[in-house]
Amino acid sequence: MTKPDPITTSPLAAVAFNCIQALDKLVGPVEAQFWMQRSNKYLGGITPIAAIKARRSADVMVSVRIVAMEKGIFE
Repeated sequence: MTKPDPITTSPLAAVAFNCIQALDKLVGPVEAQFWMQRSNKYLGGITPIAAIKARRSADVMVSVRIVAMEKGIFE
């Protein structure tokens, strides 16, 4: 019996994937990946990946929405 793949079954990985997908549409794939790994002032200076690991997914999604607002997508 094989074990399930921890990446494809992890709810935290799913959150990260959803963030990257949303950002990809706003800033492109390379910038989306960089954004997830850079410190973020809206997350108290930690990276979005660290915030997701800390179970702060809602805060990360707010940060994604801020990027969208900055790009003029939402008002």
